[in-house]
Amino acid sequence: MRRTDLSPDRQRNLVKCDEPYTHCKALVPPPALRMLPLTTKTVAAIQRAHEALGRLQAEAGRLPNTDLITRTLARREAVHSSQIEGTQTRLPELLEYEATCGADGSSPDMRITERYVTALSEALVDVRATPPTGLSLRLVQRLHQMLIQDNGAHVRPGEWRQVQAWIGAGRIEDAIFVPPPPSAIDACMRELESSMLRYAMNEDEFGEISIVSRLAITHAHFETIHPFVDGNGRVGRLLMPLMLVEAGYPALYLSGYLLRYRHAYYDALAAVQLRNEWDPWTTFLCNAIVNACDTSLSIARDMNAIADDWMLRLADIRKDALVLKVPRLLLGHPITSVNELAALLDTSFPTAAGAIDTLVSRGILQDRHPERRRNRLFHARQLLERLERE
Repeated sequence: MRRTDLSPDRQRNLVKCDEPYTHCKALVPPPALRMLPLTTKTVAAIQRAHEALGRLQAEAGRLPNTDLITRTLARREAVHSSQIEGTQTRLPELLEYEATCGADGSSPDMRITERYVTALSEALVDVRATPPTGLSLRLVQRLHQMLIQDNGAHVRPGEWRQVQAWIGAGRIEDAIFVPPPPSAIDACMRELESSMLRYAMNEDEFGEISIVSRLAITHAHFETIHPFVDGNGRVGRLLMPLMLVEAGYPALYLSGYLLRYRHAYYDALAAVQLRNEWDPWTTFLCNAIVNACDTSLSIARDMNAIADDWMLRLADIRKDALVLKVPRLLLGHPITSVNELAALLDTSFPTAAGAIDTLVSRGILQDRHPERRRNRLFHARQLLERLERE
């Protein structure tokens, strides 16, 4: 990170790195913004993002099977966010792993993705169970601990890093960006926590700040601090749906868009970090929000339409048959096993097996491993194809 890469105001925030890199400079960001810098372009972008969030909020309340669909979309988010960091796990692989409780083993990439699901699920429960209090450092550190617990003690799960980090391959001297030295992290994170509390309680001296502006400021500021040895990107992306839920919106998952345009994502964040240029990042994030809202609603409508079509295929079956409960369940479990379905329906293994046989014969499920005697898995192919389409 050359001094000339930074804007003059950012240059004033350079400090000497801790040992053994005292010949290099790191950037300690100023306190989180109280208000997002606005231009005509960003005002219009923020307005579009708020309109999209309003559509999502209104329609999510009317759509059937929201909890089941949201369960699947959360796993889609885990796959996308982990892929941004270079993992190769795909959604069907994650769903197969969950359907068998990991009986077939797991790869390191799978464990990374599954940990994301766990962290997201537990954090959403916490956020929904408490009044708005801002996202605390305790929650941020617990997210990191859940995400990174299998990576070894050297990454200090749930603890601020104690080594100098930099962004970019190779030597620190060639880094794209050098975040604060370890000695500055705790103060930076405490200041960010204070800002998140003010945002949540609408107690800032400048008045209420919109949720879109809060997302833009918090994510960029967190990534600039880069407080952990590993997992900063995943923690930072987890904070956005949690902030939305805390503000009363449905959980919205942005990582599909961020993955598709990840180079623009990195460039927009770098513009904030190096030059205090907020327009590219704000516009990019607003576009991501609009796309994610439209995509989530489109997928939810299509998933419900697929389930409705399945019910038509089963129209000749008696109304009290247990098999009629399965199509809706598949919205939250697009890959399942006999054991999993028996547990979900609180029924016996033979009864669940009979229901699956019926669904296979009607083309609703496909047996992906007919050669197996144990851990056979059944795919709802129509749902999976729709989920992987965009």
